Amino acid sequence: MIEIKIAENKTEFKIIEKLAIEIFHEVYDPIIPAEHTDYFLKEFQSENAIGNQIENENFSYYLLIFDTKNVGYLGIQKLNRKLILSKIYILESFRGLKIGKAALEFVNYFAIENRMEKIELIVNRKNKNTIDIYMKKGFRIMESIVNSFPNGHSVEDYKMEKVLKPE
Repeated sequence: MIEIKIAENKTEFKIIEKLAIEIFHEVYDPIIPAEHTDYFLKEFQSENAIGNQIENENFSYYLLIFDTKNVGYLGIQKLNRKLILSKIYILESFRGLKIGKAALEFVNYFAIENRMEKIELIVNRKNKNTIDIYMKKGFRIMESIVNSFPNGHSVEDYKMEKVLKPE
């Protein structure tokens, strides 16, 4: 059984931080320098960074739970009439169990319920499997972008979006 539970306290933010450390290195070390992954984790996926995003930047984080085990998480941000799908990560050993599908359905439902016009996300250009999944779920590549970070590293990404039909 898949459960999607809102993260509301420091204990849950710490669980997400630990998941992020494991998942980010699995996903990104083959395509970006590990020191940038460490920087990104510290700046954006630490317990304190998550709390700050929720408190000050209109983010919500959710734990993805499979058979009572925390196996991933997602982060979304409401910006005017669009929903930013900021993070969706699942432990490697739990991929292929429809957890990502359930998470994307949740995000879509959340966006419609909150009267968003579109869902937008950024994905690394080298993350082909993930891009394919988003395309199958109705997302389109809108542009190629380069994201630069204060640590001097930059990554090549795609900005993707899914326009939602008004009810």
